Amino acid sequence: MEKRETFVQAVSKELVGEFLQFVQLDKEASDPFSLNELLDELSRKQKEELWQRLKNLLTDVLLESPVDGWQVVEAQGEDNMETEHGSKMRKSIDIIYAITSVVLASVSVINESENYEALLECVIILNGILYALPESERKLQSSVQDLCVTWWEKGLPAKEDTGKTAFVMLLRRSLETKTGADICRLWRIHQALYCFDYDLEESGEIKDMLLECFISINYIKKEEGRRFLSSLFNWNINFVRMIHGTIKNQLQGLQKSLMVYIAEIYFRAWKKASGKILETIENDCIQDFMFHGIHLPRRSPVHSKVREVLSYFHHQKKVRQGVEEMLYRLYKPILWRGLKARNSEVRSNAALLFVEAFPIRDPNLHAIEMDSEIQKQFEELYSLLEDPYPMVRSTGILGVCKITSKYWEMMPPTILIDLLKKVTGELAFDTSSADVRCSVFKVRCFKLCKSLGHILELVDNWLPTEHAQAKSNTASKRRVQIHDTRPVKPELALVYIEYLLTHPKNRECLLSAPRKKLNHLLKALETSKADLESLLQTPGGKPRGFGEAAALRAFGLHCRLSIHLQHKFCSEGKVYLSILEDTGFWLESKILSFIQDQEEDYLKLHTVIYQQIIQTYLTVCKDVVMVGLGDHQFQMQLLQRSLGIMQTVKGFFYVSLLLDILKEITGSSLIQKTDSDEEVAMLLDTVQKVFQKMLECIARSFRKQPEEGLRLLYSVQRPLHEFITAVQSWHTDTPVHRGVLSTLIAGPVVEISHQLRKVSDTEEFTPPEHLSDLPPFSRCLIGIIIKSSNVVRSFLDELKACVASDDIEGIVCLTAAVHIILVINAGKHKSSKVREVAATVHRKLKTFMEITLEEDSIER
Repeated sequence: MEKRETFVQAVSKELVGEFLQFVQLDKEASDPFSLNELLDELSRKQKEELWQRLKNLLTDVLLESPVDGWQVVEAQGEDNMETEHGSKMRKSIDIIYAITSVVLASVSVINESENYEALLECVIILNGILYALPESERKLQSSVQDLCVTWWEKGLPAKEDTGKTAFVMLLRRSLETKTGADICRLWRIHQALYCFDYDLEESGEIKDMLLECFISINYIKKEEGRRFLSSLFNWNINFVRMIHGTIKNQLQGLQKSLMVYIAEIYFRAWKKASGKILETIENDCIQDFMFHGIHLPRRSPVHSKVREVLSYFHHQKKVRQGVEEMLYRLYKPILWRGLKARNSEVRSNAALLFVEAFPIRDPNLHAIEMDSEIQKQFEELYSLLEDPYPMVRSTGILGVCKITSKYWEMMPPTILIDLLKKVTGELAFDTSSADVRCSVFKVRCFKLCKSLGHILELVDNWLPTEHAQAKSNTASKRRVQIHDTRPVKPELALVYIEYLLTHPKNRECLLSAPRKKLNHLLKALETSKADLESLLQTPGGKPRGFGEAAALRAFGLHCRLSIHLQHKFCSEGKVYLSILEDTGFWLESKILSFIQDQEEDYLKLHTVIYQQIIQTYLTVCKDVVMVGLGDHQFQMQLLQRSLGIMQTVKGFFYVSLLLDILKEITGSSLIQKTDSDEEVAMLLDTVQKVFQKMLECIARSFRKQPEEGLRLLYSVQRPLHEFITAVQSWHTDTPVHRGVLSTLIAGPVVEISHQLRKVSDTEEFTPPEHLSDLPPFSRCLIGIIIKSSNVVRSFLDELKACVASDDIEGIVCLTAAVHIILVINAGKHKSSKVREVAATVHRKLKTFMEITLEEDSIER
């Protein structure tokens, strides 16, 4: 009690020394005296007396030492502080500092029932002298500023004056000292700005300092600084425009990494604004960024920074209410126009923003209006892929990747199919632009490895199972409903599986998926076999799972996937190769037997199905042999099955594939080290038999339909030449080599002999001089043979052997052999072998003539 009274009484001109001592003790941490505790214990009467004494003491000090003279004393230097006047000023400042400390501490103990008029007058006086304090008196300045801030925060009378003072002082000091503490204190009283009249001249200096804050890195990087800057947008509409102009002028000099902070400032300002201020922020700031994002040249150093600002808003639309509607409204008058602009760079810029902001929609629209709007945007996306400017197409590709990966489950399958086909089927081979092709390559693995298990699960759900119910095969129109939750059709799953299998990087990601999921996918694709059987056996019937096109596609993917899995897991044996072998057995037992049992008219209705099944199977088998996965047993089964196909199926759509298979097996027989010589000989003998059977079938077609047969033979010249060359290169002077050459000899000999027998008058008989003089079948075969000098020599050796062994006998057949020799001799690969085979034929003809003359003599 005695100490409290002593303290109150010490606040006087006479006992000022004791007063200063009390305040000093409070500042010393080691002393138990606490000014705050003492003030809290004072009665109402004591507090009111204390505040009156503080006001009286402050008034007396300022009367004795007016602040006007303090600036003069400081200007005269430290030496003048030693004078009586300087010493008096120093003491006055110490007393004012002590008074300020007590006044500041008193703010927290004010009660509304108390009379604190004297305390208010102290605050007004201290606020008034703050501007006049010398720069050297930082401690007193800081104390008075703290008092002004605290008074403002308490909302006490005259807070506007103290708030304005504190605001200006802290604002100025934050720009000078660049310390975070001042920025934080300024943020605490940011609403004091609204006490300033924007239109008054006195606010000019404040405007300049505030605009300077927007180019201050310290303000931009600090959280409280960004909050403060955002709050400034609400001061005045015209100031919003000044802020935006200042930021735009400084964009070039700001680091790109700071743009997210700049965007945050705008976004917070937009979120807090309303009325005309909100309208100005949207139209003069955000929409201005949109306009420049579309129309600024890419080479401009500001373009990428503007895009960063807009990106921030795009990313906020999913987490902040109202952003989506705002983007839709502000983009509407400029984005769609930009996408149709004549300037290709403008279109490209607009495409970038469109893709990033997709979908641009108003969530308040009704469902029908929403669907229409999204449909329009998907059509715009498709248009990007067809734009004549490569940069726009590249942007469209990246957009398709991003949008399809994000909205995969919600997009109708027809839209997805169209977009993916356009990208992977056309733009991947865009000959006009390497950048476009490169863009396709970049997006091939779009987050594929990370999200492959989300994707396989979807694909699995989209594919029919063994117990699947019938599904409609009616193709939906290319309409878009972003909210569409109807089951997606299997066609989409097949498109995506094919996309994954076709491209190496994607395939690698797919095959790295869990084995169980891959097996399940393989099983789901295998259901296509049952659907294909159903389609063949039931005219006009509807399969349970896949439609016709989808079933054929799924069957092909099933075969391909089984081989990729065999290649990956080949160390575990023929686990997946056996699946392809089972497919071959299914082809034999179900498809070929069906073809054999049906009438020709009925088969014509299903030609596409069974031909594509056979082509798919042979293509995959060819690849199996080519990469070395097919062992001797697999190859023998394949050759036997090929004989079955030739015996059963009419038409020769498979000939090119079969020749490729024969070539691959011929070459692989040298590589397969595990096979015995007997197995290899048996395999090659079968190769020769298949080749002979195939050539016999083609020859028969020549006799029945010469024009179709000729087209067929010309279409298979490449694979036929490659097969003959392979046999020549790898198996010279072996049974398969001789057997193939013998077959090649037999065809032309038979055809030429048949032509010779039609000659009734010897005058019509003209020996051929050129290849073109031979009949069509012979012309094609001999034309292939004479392409290689080595093949020519081997062919002539075999022809000589055939003549010598009487495999070719009779005057007509020997004459046919002479025709072949004449054509070969007229070609570019002349050989000494020609004379040898000619001599052998001559001897045979001479012998034949002698026998004929002898028989005639006997008859006579």
